[in-house]
Amino acid sequence: MPWPEALPLGGGEVLAWLATPPGRGAIALVQLAGPPQRLDALLAAVAECGGDRAVPEGALRLRRIATIDEGLVGRPTPGSAWLMPHGGVQIVERIGACLEANGARWIGRAREAVDPQMAYPEAADRIEALALATAARAASPRAIPLLLGQVERWRRDRSPCSGLESARSARLDRLVDPPRVVVVGPPNAGKSALANALAGRRVSIESELAGTTRDFTTVRLDLAGLRVEWFDTPGVRATEDPIEAEAIEIAAQAIAAADLVVLLSAPGQTWAEDGRGAVAPRLRVRSKADLDRDSRDPQPGGADLAISVRSGEGVEALVAAVRERLVPAADLEHPGRWCFDARLLDRAA
Repeated sequence: MPWPEALPLGGGEVLAWLATPPGRGAIALVQLAGPPQRLDALLAAVAECGGDRAVPEGALRLRRIATIDEGLVGRPTPGSAWLMPHGGVQIVERIGACLEANGARWIGRAREAVDPQMAYPEAADRIEALALATAARAASPRAIPLLLGQVERWRRDRSPCSGLESARSARLDRLVDPPRVVVVGPPNAGKSALANALAGRRVSIESELAGTTRDFTTVRLDLAGLRVEWFDTPGVRATEDPIEAEAIEIAAQAIAAADLVVLLSAPGQTWAEDGRGAVAPRLRVRSKADLDRDSRDPQPGGADLAISVRSGEGVEALVAAVRERLVPAADLEHPGRWCFDARLLDRAA
């Protein structure tokens, strides 16, 4: 694409940012965008790409980057470049410092400050670039085909979103930014056992002793293609233990900010209070169903479904119910638009 006359962060300079997630990884991707001549000079200084060692447009070459690491250098367009060193934290920091020392503006992970068409020069237009930018940060795998399918819909219709479209878009946004699911229940309801079963590993301590969970734990789970932040909270009860009381208070704040509250209760237990000011939908779940098969209504007020972590009964149904409450199947299959980026509504963009 042609290099724009005005850049979001100042015209005429070379911008550099980390496109891969922060932290250690096998390979890092540093993207650069700027006027072609300045980009050529920067790559010659930083990645030994001067003269006959210049990287042609559309090619990848192995070069020594910032004198500390060997990696690939790519030139997708004249106004953009990729540096792909090893993904060590210190290597990336050294490369960022080297780029700055040679005149680039290193903006770290602040990709939102970069025009999406600079970040994704392979995109045919701004709408496709916005879709690629959203896909790159989407937490849930189900977001990818939906986003790619949205490009043509937005090319056909750039009109303001209706109320129904906005509401559906807010739910679909949960495919990009994981929603919060907070599990609430009395001690020994099976909250920690459920978290461990869904995670497939031990993330919470299980014990028959009330008050074992004295803080809430969080784990990211994939529930039928939807990634969620799953909060395992302490058992709700009156306590004089200041540490446990503080943990329950902190959990109440998490509940107030939840997208879905799962009320969990074992046979013979009453439903726990789900916190002050909670406005999220609730899903009532009876746990330890294998221990109470003869009872027709073991829960006061009834339950939406019953599960047994020990036997696996109802666990798949719970996963499906959580996904359906947060991102209904009707939204996933709807032929309408998803306003996944507010910039889509900028007709001048």
